[in-house]
Amino acid sequence: MSQHADQHYEPLYRALSKEHSRQVKKNHHLEDELEQKDKEIAELKEQLKKEKDANKKLRALLFKRNQPKTRTKREQLKVPRSAASYRRPKATPTEHKTLVLECCPDCNSLLNNPVSSRERIVADIVINPNPTVTAWTINRYWCNNCKSQVEAKLPGVLPKAQLGPGVLTATVIARYRWNLPYAKIIDHLKLSYGLDISKGEIAQLLKTAAKLVGPKWREIAQAVKAGKAVHADETGWYIDGEKVWMHAFATEHVVLYEVASTRGKGIAQGALGENFSGTLITDCLPNYKNLPGSHQICWAHITREAYENLERKPNNRERAKLAPILNQTYADLRAVTSTEVWDNNLAAQTRLACQDKVAELTKQKWRDERSKLLINRLVDYQDALFTCLNGPGISPDNNHAERVLRKVVVQRKISGGNRSPTHALIHAKLMSVVETLRLEEGNFVTNLQQLIQAGIAKELSLE
Repeated sequence: MSQHADQHYEPLYRALSKEHSRQVKKNHHLEDELEQKDKEIAELKEQLKKEKDANKKLRALLFKRNQPKTRTKREQLKVPRSAASYRRPKATPTEHKTLVLECCPDCNSLLNNPVSSRERIVADIVINPNPTVTAWTINRYWCNNCKSQVEAKLPGVLPKAQLGPGVLTATVIARYRWNLPYAKIIDHLKLSYGLDISKGEIAQLLKTAAKLVGPKWREIAQAVKAGKAVHADETGWYIDGEKVWMHAFATEHVVLYEVASTRGKGIAQGALGENFSGTLITDCLPNYKNLPGSHQICWAHITREAYENLERKPNNRERAKLAPILNQTYADLRAVTSTEVWDNNLAAQTRLACQDKVAELTKQKWRDERSKLLINRLVDYQDALFTCLNGPGISPDNNHAERVLRKVVVQRKISGGNRSPTHALIHAKLMSVVETLRLEEGNFVTNLQQLIQAGIAKELSLE
């Protein structure tokens, strides 16, 4: 009976064994497929994260103004405001008037002589005044010696000009101080001064102004060549829709703009000259690397890039380690260079401490590619890391150049650039003069008026 049962169940056992083996193989195959799918899902998640990060950064650039995170938070000292800071400053009266009262406003009885008085100052402006239009009668005389008619030159006005120096000054201010486009300048002159003017007249006025301030512009160019510390940077510009470059070279007292079709080092060579012996402060663009003089790279750029890398991968240990060290080094350099009285001992101690920090960073092995790039940059520019500690007046960052270029960026967003190379050169020349006058002491409008009047006087003397 037992043998008969074994013979009965043996085929069933064999069938079940085959099915079991088949199911085990199928299970292994499904496990392999599942593992492959998990890998594909992980890769897609990583790719999706990168796309989201890129999209987030693009949206931030287009629609959001991110606050810089390159510096440690400084302690904000709360300075108590005085009572005078809440009042308007007392204006100097241009005319005096006396207010009299004959009858009492309460009982209407007659009043005698005043027993006391008080002063009240009211400042106001004239809305839409009429422009001053002068009709000059120019007498002509016969010169017996020259055998020809002669006449006097109109004082303070360019030959054949129908608009005076005041209109010229107001147009330059509106265009390069307030960043107004031509249509807004027309509207401003009409509403503020009652003067009708066309776009063509504005273009001609700016061309004339660039010629009149030519001597000042040449002084600025020479001051850059002789500068102790020159900040250099560039940004995009447009001429008739074609992209060019607007270069800026700024010292403590002057600003020089140059427009060119290239970003190459030839522009900087021409602006600085062959005999430049000062310190050139730039970002890490290679075009500036082999120029004459000593060099200082911008620590703000390095620190900002380190924190941007950390923001992309907050859990990366190497990035989390590198960013604070670079930021603290930058803070130490600022602490020395921002003092009112230069301390050679403090500068020497800071140099040794910062050099030790950089040396430790360069000795370490970095696996993160972004961190490697920053370390390699420190090695490539090791001679330009601490030039700011050689003496006073040299900044460890290039923020000054970025500030003077911010004006150009605003103008580019408003007007889109220039329509011709001629007007691009005019734009760069007048921008140089206007921004330099802003850095100089004294009243900006008065200095600009005097500069234009000097140019007019020179033109009249050449006739």
